[in-house]
Amino acid sequence: MGLDIYHRKRDFKKTPEPKGRIRQDKNKNYRFVIQKHAASRLHYDFRLELDGVLKSWAVPKGPCLDPNAKRLAVHVEDHPLEYGSFEGVIPKGEYGGGTVMLWDEGKWEPLDEDPRKAYEKGHLRFELHAKKLHGRWDLFRFKNEDNSWFLVKYEDEFARPLDDYDITLKKPNSVVTDKSLDEIAENYDNIWTKEGLESSEKKKIKEEIDGLIPAELKASPFPERISPQLTTLVDKPPQGSQWLHEIKFDGYRIIAFKDGKSIRLISRNNIDWTRKFKNVIKALQHLPATRVIVDGEVVLLNDKQKTDFQRLQNAMKGDKDYPFYYYIFDLLYYEKFNLKSLPLLQRKEILEKLLLNAPSALQYSDHIAGHGENVLNKSCELGLEGIISKDSQSTYQERRSKSWVKIKCIKRQEFVIGGYLKPQRSRQYFRSLLLGVFNDEGELIYTGNVGTGFTESSLKEVYTELQKNLKDENPFNSIFPDAKNAIWVNPVLIAEVEFSQWTSEGKLRHPSFKGLRKDKEAGAIKREEEVAIKTINKKTPQSRKITISSPEKILYNQDNITKQDLYDYYDKISEFILPFVRNRPLTLVRCPESYKECFYQKHYYKSTPKALCAIPIKNKSDDEVEQYIYLKDKEGLLSLVQIGALEIHPWGSRIDNVESPDMITIDLDPGTDVSWKEVVKAAFEIKKHLEAFKLTCFVKTTGGKGLHVVVPIFPEYNWEEVKNFTHVFVEFLERINPNAYVTNMAKAKRKGKIFVDYLRNQRGATAISAYSTRARLHAPVATPIHWDELTNDIKDTFYTIHTLPQRLKKLKDDPWKEFWNIKQSLRLDEL
Repeated sequence: MGLDIYHRKRDFKKTPEPKGRIRQDKNKNYRFVIQKHAASRLHYDFRLELDGVLKSWAVPKGPCLDPNAKRLAVHVEDHPLEYGSFEGVIPKGEYGGGTVMLWDEGKWEPLDEDPRKAYEKGHLRFELHAKKLHGRWDLFRFKNEDNSWFLVKYEDEFARPLDDYDITLKKPNSVVTDKSLDEIAENYDNIWTKEGLESSEKKKIKEEIDGLIPAELKASPFPERISPQLTTLVDKPPQGSQWLHEIKFDGYRIIAFKDGKSIRLISRNNIDWTRKFKNVIKALQHLPATRVIVDGEVVLLNDKQKTDFQRLQNAMKGDKDYPFYYYIFDLLYYEKFNLKSLPLLQRKEILEKLLLNAPSALQYSDHIAGHGENVLNKSCELGLEGIISKDSQSTYQERRSKSWVKIKCIKRQEFVIGGYLKPQRSRQYFRSLLLGVFNDEGELIYTGNVGTGFTESSLKEVYTELQKNLKDENPFNSIFPDAKNAIWVNPVLIAEVEFSQWTSEGKLRHPSFKGLRKDKEAGAIKREEEVAIKTINKKTPQSRKITISSPEKILYNQDNITKQDLYDYYDKISEFILPFVRNRPLTLVRCPESYKECFYQKHYYKSTPKALCAIPIKNKSDDEVEQYIYLKDKEGLLSLVQIGALEIHPWGSRIDNVESPDMITIDLDPGTDVSWKEVVKAAFEIKKHLEAFKLTCFVKTTGGKGLHVVVPIFPEYNWEEVKNFTHVFVEFLERINPNAYVTNMAKAKRKGKIFVDYLRNQRGATAISAYSTRARLHAPVATPIHWDELTNDIKDTFYTIHTLPQRLKKLKDDPWKEFWNIKQSLRLDEL
């Protein structure tokens, strides 16, 4: 057939499709490719290299692994070999207009002695060695019809019944880019016209933005998740022209992820609200960029064109479409560049260009440089909530920081609901809500009642939620006048309340209900204290000196290690351990007399050092709320020495998102007769299998005879999902290598094997922290290491409180420096 027909169907003056020529491969390396083609009808173009061209068949239903299924294959014109590398879009109006995906590629091996003669006779027998399709296949012509062929899978080890496995559904995406057809359609780089489909306007914007991207900025992967930067409440606006002042919006904080046609809207507490704001999704589709991540606030305006939080909440409950506005104040990722390291002013300059001709649902959140007092006064005159002031030279930090501060016109914050009073007269549902905040000891402090600000619908909504959380006991730490008539509830519901001021007794004046917040954790709700603005530009003060009693007390008698030695160790390495233990529920192994005499503590008691804090956590078994220990700074860390805590075991989740772990720990616990060499080998094998799931993992010694392989994940799954994932993964290890691994925790089963413990990843379970000491001979330390450091030479006491500080000084880089930067998701559907 050659390329004559191919050439006749195309005008190469109008399209840059490859004209191509016949190319003979003397080495007989026959190329095979399938292109999924969304033309007027979806089909799969099956192509085999023969006689210097790609022999081509259009398979409407695609290939099938079931030998009982014959798939029609319509023979079409030969294509040049160059065509087999194409993935992109052929514009409508051109021949074959539509999206083209490289669905599979590899080599085909003819089983006929002369494949050319076999082709001419109408029956090709061959084996495929590709990325998706394997084994023997037959392609044969139907009777005497020239163009009607059938593609059939031969019965071999790669065959599978169609009822069990449809490969076109199981593996729908590109073999090269892993993109879907919709995502490829968004990528205009491969559009096969000279002009492309982009308007000159969009091209101009892109060119201007490209000119603003620093040349030294390196390309980086598209993050799956980003945690929002949070503000610090201050008493007045900071001074100086380096501060940018923006309006504080009364809405929901949203980070939007646009990756091709895939768009996700994620709340500050990692709730997916993509389906809530339909008009925002449509507007984001029109941005002149394929991949962007922006940060902003979704609001809804009332009849006076002011933001209305309660109206916003009501609008989110139904299916009706509302005109939401997304005020965007930051750009975190653009095309292939992560912009978080750029100064804020530079990020906003790029953002303003990006939103230049955006739909009205997307609004650029402008700013005023300097004049903070004037900006605040004007905002308050207009009845706005306040302003946000940001350091123009600051990078984007995924935590609360002092480079972003907020100043309020009217006091407003979240409170925990601990109970309610019955209604009186004509009032329905309840008279008022009893409010509180948690202190550092985890006690719920009563702050007053709120009975105004409700509508009929919000009264009913709140009452419905209250009935789901009734309890018998007072959740507050005190008795107050209204307590005798109160109906108590578990302290898990959060109310946003506006008020005029705090009284000297710590109660609210003139409170007004604004709505329920479902994007925050109750345990993290504390009284917002204004920070004096004069402290913002000063260096953070060092922790107060913790006084320890009996510093000479020997805790490790064989090594003569004292309480003072332990204090000095944590004082030196605090910056390394704090990211792993700060703001997480903890279980402590306390050994006040000796490492041989220990007990566990996880609850906060009145005798607990004041430098430690409490977080209320509800037990899943009986719904009782208990106070768990956590620490928030170096002072808290050093106070652990005073109470003889020789081991620190944190949860795999943070206090602001207790129910969603942000890491997985796979504990390798070898039997007594298993060599260290085998443990090292097992760790590398686990690393290999995790990487097959596209999961980056890290390794640390435990200060014992095993290892921990740790996987950082974005906190988007609950404990049960994470435990199930890990359980299935370790069972897979046991199944493929039953002589090496065991998942049964019984000691008798571990002989000659490594117990792979997945139970570290269930709610309430803990694992030894990186850089924590162990209550064992020689005071070993659980130590993060580079994978290439993991050798047969490392022993359980290789790193101790004496040797680790020196190691950290000599290291060129932190072995786990990328741990907190990696935002990866689990592929639960692939298990």
